[in-house]
Amino acid sequence: MPTLFATFRKVKPLYPKLGNGVTFRTMFHRIALCISISLLIAACGSDKTGEPMFEESGDDQLVLGSASESPAADDAGDGEEVAADIPRPSIPVGPGAAGPDADETPPAFLDDRIIGADLWGAELAILSAGMGFDGVIGLPNTDIETVRAAGGSYYLPACADNPIVSGATAAGINAFYRGTPDDSTDYDDGLPVVFTWPVLGSTVHPEDFLFTLTNGDQVVPNFAGLVPNWELNERNTVVVFGDFGNRGAPGEADAIYPAKLEIVDDGTPLRFLGPDGEASGVGLTWEGVGATGYGTGPQLVGAKLNYVGDAPAGEGGAPLFEQGLLPNDEFALYGGGNFRLRMLTSGGFTPTGITGLTPDAYERHFRIHATAEDGSTVLLSEIGVDYEVAGGTLRVLGLADLGQPLGDGVVYNDCYTEDVDNQIDIILEGDDAAARSITHVEVPSSGDYRPLFNPGGPGPEPFPEVRYTEPSPHDLEPVIIALDDPLRVSNVP
Repeated sequence: MPTLFATFRKVKPLYPKLGNGVTFRTMFHRIALCISISLLIAACGSDKTGEPMFEESGDDQLVLGSASESPAADDAGDGEEVAADIPRPSIPVGPGAAGPDADETPPAFLDDRIIGADLWGAELAILSAGMGFDGVIGLPNTDIETVRAAGGSYYLPACADNPIVSGATAAGINAFYRGTPDDSTDYDDGLPVVFTWPVLGSTVHPEDFLFTLTNGDQVVPNFAGLVPNWELNERNTVVVFGDFGNRGAPGEADAIYPAKLEIVDDGTPLRFLGPDGEASGVGLTWEGVGATGYGTGPQLVGAKLNYVGDAPAGEGGAPLFEQGLLPNDEFALYGGGNFRLRMLTSGGFTPTGITGLTPDAYERHFRIHATAEDGSTVLLSEIGVDYEVAGGTLRVLGLADLGQPLGDGVVYNDCYTEDVDNQIDIILEGDDAAARSITHVEVPSSGDYRPLFNPGGPGPEPFPEVRYTEPSPHDLEPVIIALDDPLRVSNVP
């Protein structure tokens, strides 16, 4: 089977043999083509220009407007929340599978199912759409010289037989994104467009997006899709590939990158699921200043605290990927917990750009701010420590919504496979009143804290002559407290 995605690597056998030299890992690769696709396509915009519409409370927490968890768009009169244990049907694949307005042979992961997806603002808006990375999509091959010439990163860790690289051949993009199939070499750029509300996948087309670049040119993407944000409780980020600029940084004379994005009517309008049902995205605009990964690294564009509940709602939805990435929820990793603090990113959040973030990495990259009884700030910086805050105690268990838990052949090392989408969860235990004292989540990115990179990052062994995307800056994101109102929507067609 040909390698479709450049981030595919054959990991040295950590799994039992099935016979004839086949392991569970290699069998999965044959079925799933390339489970590490997400390391490639979680491209990162770098701006935070768009902001959700919040009401700020007196205790410095963020509370959305009156939005509540909505039913399906065609059942708006029924206010019941979709149960967490609803069976997950497989995504249909083949002609017409992505809806009546789809291409004749649509890629997978573009249906309209949504279960327990977060609302990140009271109004429909674009949160980020900055330049992710340049020129590594649609390569003729992924050997070391091709990757070097394209400005990618290339790394052969001790735990793998094949290298991890930042790039993809055209065949891989054709398989998972909607556009005009073209196997020719085009060296496309990539970026994610992050919205406040989840997208109805059947309406996603490249022609929905009109970018104006800093040199005045207007461009339409070549491809668009939901991967890696394919899980049913995600789906508010569309990844697009096309010619969006170069590696120039803001202030450089020849720098080109997106300055504006408009959602336009292509005849099959881009639609979303909001608190009151379906809504058209036509007319949405975003404008960024210095919005390129070659000027500023990835940032948070949202953070939201919910109860864990009795079971994870909306996990999975694409059997092709589930075998190698799931379960990755709080129950599989920690046996549950009380609270899930979900972070929404402007793009990929990985240690080097191509190696995966592991569930035990909280102390290396994040810390939570909470308020003490005397009004001072308490920093939750360590895992497994009980912190005294206003209302009781809180304990951080670790990260979730990455990859599978440690054990049974899964190792937290440079070969760890995670979904690298735009959501990362922090799981906590503690008192209800204490959870309400949480105010912010921080990405320090300096000192004892390591920065994070989008997929245009340097990798562990960068080529010296290549300009890579920038590391994450210091970031302090207010947390939406969604304990009384979950601020989620569901749609089960």
